[in-house]
Amino acid sequence: MINITLYQAVLDKQNAIMLCVDEDGVIDTDKLELIEGTFHDKAVAHIAVNKTLLHKADALVLQRDNVTAEYDREINRLAGNAARVKANLMAAMQATGTASIKSDDGLLCATLSIDRDESIEIDDGAEFPALLCNDPKPPAPSKTKIKAAILKGEAVAGARIVRHDRLTIK
Repeated sequence: MINITLYQAVLDKQNAIMLCVDEDGVIDTDKLELIEGTFHDKAVAHIAVNKTLLHKADALVLQRDNVTAEYDREINRLAGNAARVKANLMAAMQATGTASIKSDDGLLCATLSIDRDESIEIDDGAEFPALLCNDPKPPAPSKTKIKAAILKGEAVAGARIVRHDRLTIK
């Protein structure tokens, strides 16, 4: 069997009539069917490769998501355990009035600082003057609203409707 690329099959398909007409103007149907069959076979092979590549990509995404979920669960478990151990140590140090603990070799140390940290608590539903609020972020442009305006005939600077070809593979 001759190894013909999809590109070559397209060129052959485009030139099929010219290639299949003899000097008398008679179409060689066997040759035309061979050219069309080759194009068809190459196109079907490309569809199969496309679907295989997408299937592999989907499988990798699923595998990544599973590993990420497992990773996140383990990180959360470790962080939760560390927070509980820290809270237990803090409670014990507070209950005993201990301000500092060090290991004998000096590598491990915990220090309890009383009333050191500050934070602001805001009551639910409390409203504040604009002077005490963060600056609002500029709103993002709405592609839906821009498209509707363009379709109504309005000129929208910096935006346009662009059409693209679509190939659907099932």
